[in-house]
Amino acid sequence: MGEFKVHRVRFFNYVPSGIRCVAYNNQSNRLAVSRTDGTVEIYNLSANYFQEKFFPGHESRATEALCWAEGQRLFSAGLNGEIMEYDLQALNIKYAMDAFGGPIWSMAASPSGSQLLVGCEDGSVKLFQITPDKIQFERNFDRQKSRILSLSWHPSGTHIAAGSIDYISVFDVKSGSAVHKMIVDRQYMGVSKRKCIVWGVAFLSDGTIISVDSAGKVQFWDSATGTLVKSHLIANADVQSIAVADQEDSFVVGTAEGTVFHFQLVPVTSNSSEKQWVRTKPFQHHTHDVRTVAHSPTALISGGTDTHLVFRPLMEKVQVKNYDAALRKITFPHRCLISCSKKRQLLLFQFAHHLELWRLGSTVATGTVEAMCLLAVSPDGNWLAASGTSAGVHVYNVKQLKLHCTVPAYNFPVTAMAIAPNTNNLVIAHSDQQVFEYSIPDKQYTDWSRTVQKQGFHHLWLQRDTPITHISFHPKRPMHILLHDAYMFCIIDKSLPLPNDKTLLYNPFPPTNESDVVRRRTAHAFKISKIYKPLLFMDLLDERTLVAVERPLDDIIAQLPPPIKKKKFGT
Repeated sequence: MGEFKVHRVRFFNYVPSGIRCVAYNNQSNRLAVSRTDGTVEIYNLSANYFQEKFFPGHESRATEALCWAEGQRLFSAGLNGEIMEYDLQALNIKYAMDAFGGPIWSMAASPSGSQLLVGCEDGSVKLFQITPDKIQFERNFDRQKSRILSLSWHPSGTHIAAGSIDYISVFDVKSGSAVHKMIVDRQYMGVSKRKCIVWGVAFLSDGTIISVDSAGKVQFWDSATGTLVKSHLIANADVQSIAVADQEDSFVVGTAEGTVFHFQLVPVTSNSSEKQWVRTKPFQHHTHDVRTVAHSPTALISGGTDTHLVFRPLMEKVQVKNYDAALRKITFPHRCLISCSKKRQLLLFQFAHHLELWRLGSTVATGTVEAMCLLAVSPDGNWLAASGTSAGVHVYNVKQLKLHCTVPAYNFPVTAMAIAPNTNNLVIAHSDQQVFEYSIPDKQYTDWSRTVQKQGFHHLWLQRDTPITHISFHPKRPMHILLHDAYMFCIIDKSLPLPNDKTLLYNPFPPTNESDVVRRRTAHAFKISKIYKPLLFMDLLDERTLVAVERPLDDIIAQLPPPIKKKKFGT
């Protein structure tokens, strides 16, 4: 790999926004995530959990609810009182509609996907019909005395459960009338709390309603009689979120203490047909409040104030040595937030609402506002490569202002790309960790790229769970490709053979006292360094100088609100 002078940068004061809510789409295997700044992200779980789409947030939009309807339509609602639908092709907000109930705290789509419910600050539950182009108001349900903080449909679509402050209401959808009102217990460890907030409800097919509340309880209710069946005290603080599996055999809850609990429906005895809900697994992958959870067929998904999006696999539901079998914790965006001017030694940092321009060796910053997208321009200025919402890449002739060619379609989204100087070869990285090299002048893949696809990459390279976010090239060594993800920096030397699965990928050279013959025999194309992490950006300033921008997680956590302090034994 050689030796480099490294500018190790840690003054990029980037702090991701906390996660407010998530919504899982079982049909497309996609996850929508909204953050506290109004940003909405779409993750394709079938494409190695890649963040394939992104909607910038705005100060006036505080998203409190997010849901999918009619398969591929995404809606959100928040404290500004508006319901918004997102255009997933144009990547903008399709329209916004005022619900006229004040701030919206909750939202749920009907099992058929044709209707939308919202719960409002003024105690109203409003039903909207989803039409091909918009949504249309249909009716108000019986107004309640306090805000509606959570909603859930019965799978038949005939009834809904609404969680509020101190009680749960059951409504008949056809009439809009409340048929039951269940008062929750304010008692917490023998002490009566002033209010009990029902943060989440789930309505099961057998008529059971599961609720989670600010008293730290998970409670089971009979919706037919309006009575409490069972109660579990699981936390010393709020239980803030709940999600149920499609088969209704398990559910997950998140607490303000940062713990995620898994409940499963299991037989009372080994030979019994009678089943009961049992708390089986607690997980502590968060440092702060778990504001939202989701339940996919193979994983428990959680997010909250600490900004981490966590995928905890259900090992009994996934295949071993599969992408889905590893715990994943996503903190940083799957796109490059930093640009570098090598000649002027400038770094451009992208924040949510502004840019900062830094000169290496200087402490003066200036800012402006500008939109960003995934583009690559050739060093000679003749070619422009652009990747849109699909996995396709189009190459344009800048001087003639017309399309030159389109790179053959690939099933996985593009995570990074760059055009090499002199050769004008376009190097493209995809979310499944495949790397392609495409000759723009010849309009075809290069010989090296065809060799790679024929032989295949090392299995450890393909098992990495963070996408490549930046690609660059050595100015004096045209056979070298430089790329990195959040946890490694790699130089690919195209003049050397590719490693096979029997070769050590991360340690290509034996100890220095070995003979040169052995060193040459074990050398391969991949030179990998894991010194710098989390690595947001790395590039060459000149042939002997690197700049590396890191963002330690401890620095991010230090800027978050303090977590709930839990007393430990002996302290």
